[in-house]
Amino acid sequence: MTHICFLSGLKFFLLLTVCSMIAIAGQSMSAAPIEYNNPILPGDWSDPALIRVGDDYYTCRSSFGWQPGIPIAHSRDLIHWRYIGHAFKSHPELQPGDTRNGIWGLDMGFNPNTRQYLIYAPTRGAEIYVFYADRPEGPYAMKSLGKQLGIDPGFFVDNDGRLYLVTSQACIYELEPDGLFIKNKVIQLNRRAYRLFEGPDIFKRNNWYYLLFSDGGTLPHEPSTISCLRAHALTGPWETDPNNPVMFSTDNGARFEGPAHGTLIETQTGQWFVTFHAHEPSYYCLGREMLMQPVEWTPNGWWRPVTGKIPTASASGPDLPVCDFQLAQSDTFDSKQLGLQWFFTCEPDFSGKSWSLTERPGCMRIYTQPGDLGSMEALTGIIQQRVIHTAFSVETHITFSPQVDGEAAGLHMYHDPLMNLWLVSTQRKGRPCIEVGKIRLGRRTDLWSVPNPYGENLHLMIVVDNREKASFHYSKDGRAWQQIGESLYFGASAHHLRDGLRGDPDLGWVGTYKDRSITPEKAIGPAASRLPQRRGNTWTGATFGIFAVRNGAAESNYADFHNLSVTTP
Repeated sequence: MTHICFLSGLKFFLLLTVCSMIAIAGQSMSAAPIEYNNPILPGDWSDPALIRVGDDYYTCRSSFGWQPGIPIAHSRDLIHWRYIGHAFKSHPELQPGDTRNGIWGLDMGFNPNTRQYLIYAPTRGAEIYVFYADRPEGPYAMKSLGKQLGIDPGFFVDNDGRLYLVTSQACIYELEPDGLFIKNKVIQLNRRAYRLFEGPDIFKRNNWYYLLFSDGGTLPHEPSTISCLRAHALTGPWETDPNNPVMFSTDNGARFEGPAHGTLIETQTGQWFVTFHAHEPSYYCLGREMLMQPVEWTPNGWWRPVTGKIPTASASGPDLPVCDFQLAQSDTFDSKQLGLQWFFTCEPDFSGKSWSLTERPGCMRIYTQPGDLGSMEALTGIIQQRVIHTAFSVETHITFSPQVDGEAAGLHMYHDPLMNLWLVSTQRKGRPCIEVGKIRLGRRTDLWSVPNPYGENLHLMIVVDNREKASFHYSKDGRAWQQIGESLYFGASAHHLRDGLRGDPDLGWVGTYKDRSITPEKAIGPAASRLPQRRGNTWTGATFGIFAVRNGAAESNYADFHNLSVTTP
């Protein structure tokens, strides 16, 4: 009996050992380098900040006039990401309808002195705000760090716990230990050799301080770069990398151009990567996306992208276990809270007067707002999220009964009040119909209209192909679809024209007033004279979403959206 028990114990021990070996082997396999594709964060993720805290990675981006603002994403492998929060719900310095100004050129950090997460973000007047929270997802408190400090702040923590901030003015400031006040100016670097000093970022390796910055410009065809300086002390002297620019890609036919706002990150396994934003000349609707390249070090201590100066479409990833995070897009509206993928181009109305997730549980109810999709007054009822795919379809099931002509509810694609398009359930001459229209430079055009044979319950779908064309469809049940009208091209109208086409409307990130034959004075519509920047409303990519407007109706109505489904081919 004892002998049998001994054998059973031995078998159990051997089995346990084998299982452990398999588990260890599995961990090694899961952590082996994988080939990843750029961008690692698709769609408009301008001026990306990136930090590692333990085994977790966090990034945020410039959100310009979008509110809630400064979206924050989390990853554990640097390749797959999920939204976790925002730095703010609304901001007093942001103006409705404005996608040029607002929040731009930011950085994120972790303060070892207070164990708090910090985000430094400038707005008008080069005033830098600091957002601080005990958790990366927030909630964040906010205070002003001061005006006329520059833009594009870069945060740095030295080995002794002292905190620093460098700005586009090439000034390095020491911060108080809590990171919420400027203590003193450390040095003003000489930047006369550079046209610009954008996106500066400091990090330390061995006994060297490295300062990354971008020179040459931001827009397409400008020689945007990632360059580097280094010194043994923050006070200098700073020496120039003899290989500057370390990254560069403009007008050379590469898939990605304009690398800028670089950040170097060391993984917990000792690997180095550089992250940055760049744009795809063939897809200006995507804005500037977040890319990553592996980094190696030269014998004399300079960093180099393993794949060379030009951003590549793929590379070997970090030795980290793969996580399954995904960016939220589709929504069943079964939560009482607005999904983290959604935002507005104005201060959000959380009062329940513009929209509600509780009036009809399982639906997003949007109350019809004054004007149409191009109206400033309608902004609180125009709910948006980023375009992150080159080809996709967006579908919704809507319950809406227009009472008077002009009331409309449905799907949109949007850049700002002066550039957008729509597919809606509406009413014309007292008859329900389904319509497609656009606004270009504030000028509205109703394109196609068909009678609505299905009544108040209707499925609507916009299909975007991989050449920046949208087609429009409707259905009774979401299975059998009918197309309305033709395809509409919304790509660039001045840069890298596709097949000679000009976007009409142009939903790209490089500016809405790119047709110089149309001056701001010729732009028509209630929004044209009220936008803070009437020419060159730049920087953000295309968005899509849902909306409801009453367009002259005296009283408000409402539309119930049962879902929003995003699928890719």
